[in-house]
Amino acid sequence: MLLTSILLGLVQGLTEFLPVSSSGHLVLSKTFLDLTTQGVIWEISLHFSTLLAVFAVFYRDIALMIKGVCISTKRVFCGEKIIAIYRSEFHTRLFILLMIGTVPTAIIAILFKDLFEQLFGKPVLVGCMLVVTGTMLWFTKWSFKSRGEKKDLGIIRSLIVGTVQGLAITPGISRAGATIAAATFMGIDRETAARFSFLLSIPAILGAMATMLNDPIALGRDEFSFLLIGSATAAISGYISLRFLIKIISIGKLHLFSYYCWPVGLFAILFFL
Repeated sequence: MLLTSILLGLVQGLTEFLPVSSSGHLVLSKTFLDLTTQGVIWEISLHFSTLLAVFAVFYRDIALMIKGVCISTKRVFCGEKIIAIYRSEFHTRLFILLMIGTVPTAIIAILFKDLFEQLFGKPVLVGCMLVVTGTMLWFTKWSFKSRGEKKDLGIIRSLIVGTVQGLAITPGISRAGATIAAATFMGIDRETAARFSFLLSIPAILGAMATMLNDPIALGRDEFSFLLIGSATAAISGYISLRFLIKIISIGKLHLFSYYCWPVGLFAILFFL
């Protein structure tokens, strides 16, 4: 049980942010290692732990968004136009764009929930999608090096990134890799793309946790200590992997993860075929 708790924490923490697909690794882990979650309370706690990692890394942006929204709300009540605030207040605009980007993610998750759940039982598909993820990451080698004029995020691009995040529920498609790649393909600079991607994961993770609350929650006394160990492992490994990925993005080397996704994906395809 202790080893399972640690492995669950590592799988969740490392793959939630590294562009290698946490959902894909969950499928493969369950198949090869007989690694299974211990109930809905485990799912919620592991998701919450990785959420803490995002807060720990981006707490300044989150605090500034909260401050900006509060100030902007006051300005609206004082009669100032929302569009003027949107254009002048950066962190309020960022918050609005995050909410806009969350809409298509939520719609896709709700409409295709049953389909996505069925895909989690198809390891060959996971292998194929890992190859797709690797190819997508490979092309960031050129978008990261583009020296053309960088574009603002904007409403349309936020919707596109949010749509990509929704489609990345497919096991084997990396949420972080897909959203960052999509943003840079549209001309967004890599630092802005990374920040938007990880902040956009907050409502996505909260949404995933909310859907789990419909299921019964049970936790025995003996499981509590293992739950804490798994959660701590997920939080620490998530923080480390997030910091590591930000460093990789800053030097423009996201494509290096292709060399991991391709062989793992091909191995899964060949093994299960």
